[in-house]
Amino acid sequence: MDSIDLSIIDDDLVLNQLGEPELRAEADCIAQDLRHMLREKGYAFSMIGERSQVKLATLTTQVEIEMENDIRIYPGTAKVALVGEALNCSARTLNNEAIEVTL
Repeated sequence: MDSIDLSIIDDDLVLNQLGEPELRAEADCIAQDLRHMLREKGYAFSMIGERSQVKLATLTTQVEIEMENDIRIYPGTAKVALVGEALNCSARTLNNEAIEVTL
């Protein structure tokens, strides 16, 4: 399954020297999609400043489930950790490519 998307950095479309949009493919595309999903659903925002370990564990599990729901992610490989104020997510694609997303 091929994944292709427009490259977006800092909420802006990335253009090449000709002014055309750059593309992301495969693992880069999937990682970008996961990053956008995490931001759009507010998971990172919900975790920052949360002191309850139970709530953090619940949110971490919810993020892992959301990642696993992506049909391009190999089941059982999604891992999420909150390190300081950074949300680190990793997984493997069906093509066995590693994905890491940090928010």
